[in-house]
Parts: sequence; structure tokens; C-alpha cells
Amino acid sequence: MRFVFFLLINFFVFILAYGQVNNVLIESDSIERDKDDVITAKGNVVITYFDKVLKSDVVIYDTKNKKITLPQKFYIKTKTFEGTGGKGWFSIEEDEGEIFDYEGTVDGVYSVRGKYLKKVKDTYYFTDGEFSSCPFNQYDWNIKAKSGKLKEKDELKAYNMTFRFCKIPIFYTPYFSYPTIDRKSGLLQPIIGQDTYNTFVYKQPLFLVINDSSDMTITTDYRNKQGFGLSTEYRRLFDKGVYLNSQIDLFKEKSNGSWWQNRDKTPITNRWRIKLDSNYSPFNNWQVYTKIDIPSDKYFFEDFYNFSFLKYTAFTQSYITARTGNKDYLLETNLNYFYDLTAPNNKQTLQRLPEIRFYWKERQLFNLPVFYDFLSESTYFYRQEGTSGLRFDNTLRLSNYTYFGSILNNFELSPRLTLYLNTKDGNTIDTRFLIPLKNTTQTTFIKNYSNFNHIIIPQISFEYISKVNQSNLPIYDRNDRINEKEDIDLTLYNILNFKNDYFLRWKLSQGYSFLNYYYIGDTKYNSKTKPLESSVFLNIKGYSLDSILYYDWDKRNISRTVSTASIPIYKYATYSVSYIEDKGETQQNKQISNALSINYLNYSFSGYILTNLQQKYTQRKMFTFNWNRGCWSLSFGYLDDYNITTQKHYKTIYVMINILDIHYKFPFVRN
Repeated sequence: MRFVFFLLINFFVFILAYGQVNNVLIESDSIERDKDDVITAKGNVVITYFDKVLKSDVVIYDTKNKKITLPQKFYIKTKTFEGTGGKGWFSIEEDEGEIFDYEGTVDGVYSVRGKYLKKVKDTYYFTDGEFSSCPFNQYDWNIKAKSGKLKEKDELKAYNMTFRFCKIPIFYTPYFSYPTIDRKSGLLQPIIGQDTYNTFVYKQPLFLVINDSSDMTITTDYRNKQGFGLSTEYRRLFDKGVYLNSQIDLFKEKSNGSWWQNRDKTPITNRWRIKLDSNYSPFNNWQVYTKIDIPSDKYFFEDFYNFSFLKYTAFTQSYITARTGNKDYLLETNLNYFYDLTAPNNKQTLQRLPEIRFYWKERQLFNLPVFYDFLSESTYFYRQEGTSGLRFDNTLRLSNYTYFGSILNNFELSPRLTLYLNTKDGNTIDTRFLIPLKNTTQTTFIKNYSNFNHIIIPQISFEYISKVNQSNLPIYDRNDRINEKEDIDLTLYNILNFKNDYFLRWKLSQGYSFLNYYYIGDTKYNSKTKPLESSVFLNIKGYSLDSILYYDWDKRNISRTVSTASIPIYKYATYSVSYIEDKGETQQNKQISNALSINYLNYSFSGYILTNLQQKYTQRKMFTFNWNRGCWSLSFGYLDDYNITTQKHYKTIYVMINILDIHYKFPFVRN
């Protein structure tokens, strides 16, 4: 019923403009003005004011009393409303008016109608009002109120309101209220359902407006087997881009539930989570970002967010980061705290307390064809149990781009000096000096044809990293073990660009090592010949393929492949398949996923199955069906997610009804 008042707003705004502004175009068969300065337009009256149009057979305007009367049926069209009325009048000075038997659409989406609508100052009264996002002749659903009133920037009050679905009354209430402002304190939509551990869950949020720049939400959380909780969210906007969002979750568990079985931790009764996110500028040119996310235990996400993928959260990160800079440099300082949710405890987890990063932006070296930039990272790294200390990592990068006719050569030299202090007993200093360099040479050939052009890019690159002894250095992260390299890679790109947006790209790459071994990540392979890399991407007539594979010359097999193909089936369906296979030295993986989507008229279906072929189990099954009637939609969904580590199934079956862009979700089964 809230949208009924938009009808009156648009109508009276139009009339108000007509009564006060002279540049209004009036067309009619006749216009009369009597001795009392009453103007009467008769016969095919069309009044136009900018994008507003009013049509009727008779329009009467009393210039003295500033009252407009529409004694007969009229049609009105504005930017947001189009419809008709039986008759009506409006007094400009008194700010009052009435409309009888109105019907129309608001924003081209919502249908409204009623027998009577009256405006007195900032209050609107109506009788027999109806509202729906469906056309009334479709009659899928509508809301009807016997009477009611709406006050601007306050609330709508409706009496004897009925919700009808396919003309059948579904819900009745003698009284209904709805705020007509964006922010008003009150109860929000509750959440009722089930989850993995509980057969009944009820969450009731309460929204509280504090002032124009801050508010909070308090949510009670009842779970019949787990217990009772309370969540508080506070939000405040200080200025543009300066904000504070905080959240505290508290939960009191009833007893040692089944979810604590086979865990390496004693059951906890009082569980909590603290979360904060803010952005502020305490000094000129400084921006400070703060984030805190700390749960009471590593199983918090699994137990309280088990109906979503948050249950697989591996870690939380809390930090305070301050950043400044100008056209020449960037400076950043960072206090970073990780909470590892995959380890028995957090004692081995690396913390950066603090880290300072300075970056001197790239610029030209004198007037030479050489560019340089500089990055320095100073970090105090800390583990409760393990190596701690200071690391100073400094990299100077020199680069040169040179053209020899159509040949482009790019040369980079990046000397890197790393210092480690106090990582062992006493004031010891460890150092590492690396000399990485890389040179890439390429050219481009373009052949133009009538329907496409063919681009060929041959490329040769050489990469060198000096060999140094790093075995005694502390391990801060993977950058503390940078492997030596003397590799040459040959790459050939073939690209076909068609005028009808078809596209094909094929990349072939072969590498060789002068060290008789090479690295992929941290894994060492004893061979001169690196795997052959073949990468293909195409999109032709709805068919798409994205594939990359590596062929091992020594083992004579494909060591790794990642491929995705999408195939249209007629014009209503699309089938997609993705395949991943990795034959690593220590661990192998093989997965396949199949997906099908169907769209026919106002029906749609999507299905997805992910299977682990290596360990022979189905990891995820997901299916959704949607029936979209335009003004409302009905969805059915099924999700079965299996975690092989915990050997738990997370199943969800739900029905979702979407009316007025408000989703009502009814979970049936979570197992």
C-alpha cells in the first residue's frame, strides 16, 4: 500500500505546476473564462507540462481560489506514474484534494487502484486500496486494505488488510503499519528454519536508529539444541569514506553437542566472535584501515555458519594498516595478526608485528632509456613457538625497453639484498644477495583477411637467478627460499580475431634449463627439459573452450591439465564440463565437474555436480529450479556439500518465494 501515495504525489505535482507556471501547453476544442475568473476547457483537453500529460473532456480551474476540478474521467502520465481516475479536485492554497476510482501503474512495475484517495496537508487517506506488482488482470497476487492513512516521513497505517494469491485470501490482519522513511527503528524480518545441528532455529533482528549517521542491529538467536545467542552490530558513517562497522556475537551453548565429537579440543560453553572494520584519516594524506576478526575457537565458523561456505574459513586476519604517498612514493605500515583455524593452536602461526613497506615509483634514470623503481620491506616477524626476528628486504629494479625495427626487447635487472637480525641467540646478522635478471624478445606479425585477422607473436625469454646458500636462513615466508634459475623459454602465440566476435587464442611454450633441473613452485624436477605448455581459448557460435595442459617429456604423459568446455544445446540449454588432473611428485588430484543450465519461457533449471575422481567421492551436488512469473518468482534448491576431512555432509533443501524483491526462504531439511 505504500505505493498508492506515489499516485497522488505525481498527480498533484503536475496540477501544482499547471496552477503556478504559465508555460503550460493547453489543447482543447474550446476554452471559456467567466466573470469569476473560472477557466473551463472542454472537448479533447490535453494539458502538457514538460514530461507530464493530462487528458480529459473537461478541466476547470478557479484562478481566484486556485482550485482545479476534474469532473469527468481523466488520464494522467508522468515520469513515474500512468493511469486513470474517475474524477477529482485539488486546492493549491489549502494543499488538499480528492481522487475517486483511480487505477494505474507506478514506475512501470507496480499496479495500484482504489475507490477513494484524499490528501490533507502531509496525510493521505484511502479506502478500498489495492496494490500488486502483477497486472490486476493477471491476478497472481495482490494486497487489499479496506481503509488506511499514510503520513509523509512517518508511516502507513492500513486496516483490514488481506493478502490474496490467485484470488484466494492467504493472510489477513486487522491492522498493518509500514514506515514511509528509509530508516526507522523496529523489528526486521525474522529467520525461521533449521541448520545442520538444530531442528529449529529462530533469529529475530531489531533495528535501532541512533541518529542520522549511526544505527545498530540487535539479533536474538535461539537454537533448540545448541542454545541461545545475541549479536550486536553497530554502524557509523563519519564522513565520505570514513566509517566504523563493529559486530559482537555471544552464544551460550546448552551442553556438549554431537558436533564436538572427534575434535581435538574440549567443548566450550561460552562462544563468541569480535569483528570490526573501519577506515579513517587521522592525519593529512594518511589513510588508516583497521580490521579485527577473532572467534573464540577454531570451530566457530563451522558450527555457526554451517549452512554457508563460511564453514570452510581457514583463517581470520586482523590488522591496522596506515598508508600515505604522492606522485613519487608510497609508504605503508602494517600490524597483522593471523588466526589459523586449521591448526590445533595458533602458536606456530606467523605474525607481522609490524611491517613497513616503502616503494619509490618507477621513473627514468637521467635521460637514459632505462627506468628504475625501488621496494623496501622491513618486517618484525613473530611466532609464539618458532623463529622470530627482523627482516629487511630491498629490491632495486632496472628495466629497458628497446625496439629494433619490429622487434621489442625488454631487459630487467633486479638486485635484491635481504638482512636478517636477531633470528638466533645473540645479535647475529644473516645476509642474502640475489641477482635476478630477465630478458624477453618478441615481435608481431599481422595478416589481415576478409573476415578475420591472424596475429602471430613469437617470443624468447631468458631468466637467471644467482645461486646462494639459503639453508641456514630463517623461514619467514616463501620469499626466504628463492631457488636458483637459468631457464630459457620459447613461446608462440597464435590469435584469430573474427569480425563477428569469434575468437581463438593458442599458446605453445617450451622451456629448457641450463642447470639440469628446474622448479615448479617449490618442487624440484631433475631434467633439462621443462614441460610443454599448451593453452587454448576459443569462443565460436556459443561454443567455448579454455584449456591448459603440461606434457612431461621424461615421463611421456600429461602432468597437469585444467580444461573447461561449454556446449550450447539448441537455444534453451547449455552444458559445461570442467576437468582438473595433477600428477604431482608427492600428491595427485583428479576432479571433474558437470553443469547444466536450461532456460525455457519463464522456467529455469541449473545443476552442478563436483566429483573427486582420485578419491572416488562426490564433493558437491547443487540443483535449483526457478519459476519466474515476472511479478513474483518461486525457487526450489538443493545443496549437498561433503567435507572429506571431517566426513560430514551438509545438506539443504529450501523453497524461496520472491515478492516485491523480498525473499522468504523456508529451509526444509539440513542434515
